[in-house]
Amino acid sequence: MVPPALRSLSCPNCAGSLAAQDGERRLECLRCGSAFLLPQPPGVPRRYFPVRVERLRAAGLAKKWLQENPDTPPDIDSAVVVDAHLLYVPIWEAKAYVVGWEFGRKFRARQELVRQGDDEYIVIKMIEEGVQEGLFTERRFYRAATDLAALGIGRPQVSGRDFALPYSAGELEEGAAVLDNNDDCELVMADARRAFLRPPMGTAGSVKLFLLREAIVLLYYPFWFLQYTYRGRRYEITIDGRYGTVHSARAPADNRRGIVVLLGSYVALAAALGVVVWVWAGWENAREIVVYVGAVIVALTVGVYWRFRLIREVEYHAPFSH
Repeated sequence: MVPPALRSLSCPNCAGSLAAQDGERRLECLRCGSAFLLPQPPGVPRRYFPVRVERLRAAGLAKKWLQENPDTPPDIDSAVVVDAHLLYVPIWEAKAYVVGWEFGRKFRARQELVRQGDDEYIVIKMIEEGVQEGLFTERRFYRAATDLAALGIGRPQVSGRDFALPYSAGELEEGAAVLDNNDDCELVMADARRAFLRPPMGTAGSVKLFLLREAIVLLYYPFWFLQYTYRGRRYEITIDGRYGTVHSARAPADNRRGIVVLLGSYVALAAALGVVVWVWAGWENAREIVVYVGAVIVALTVGVYWRFRLIREVEYHAPFSH
């Protein structure tokens, strides 16, 4: 990864050092206190999350996940990672300060201690109470800026506490691919405004909300896309480039458990079919019903067989991503 260029800025009044928080446009002199405002570059600001997991470590984490997964075959150690690509996916982050006030009634959850004889337990009750309070908070809105479902992944967890660097071509890892965004930032910002101005849950009264310091930025999040082979077949697994967790995976399934279930199902169906044949031979009046029951048993047998043939893979997606 090529490190970003570092530039030293000095105060034009006293030549003191200028300081600023990450992402802020306002600079302040540490010596004389003079403040300066940086010009906003044209277009949508772009930032990226530096990758923390290198290629070899991503491959090792993928192998470890395959080995520890209880649904994969016991000889999954023979799987070989044959390809690994670093890909940055775009995510919209809209934010604004929400200010306003609430008047009227609001429902809140309250815990109450209930005693019955020697027993005590806590119940949750919804109570209605008067509200007359101000509101000032920062809200954020996230949306994938491309079709992540086509890649077989979901949107990663991003919060306002994540540290991101200004994005510019040439600062990313060599060979890393960057997906283009396919959404209009104005449409995303409009959806974010509607979400920001939604009244707090449980409010039953007058709510006036306003937005201050609206902003939208395009974030780029790193993923490792790995391909590995097992018994001549190729599978994929996606590793989070920041935390090293498995985000999505496709792996071969352990068919031993499926074979046991298949044989057990066949034994049960064979026993049921034997009962049907016995009823057919013993009760002539019930033969029409026996025909229908026998057809159902045959259909179940075929269904169990094809289900066993189809379930040959394990598909995984991180719980928060779908």
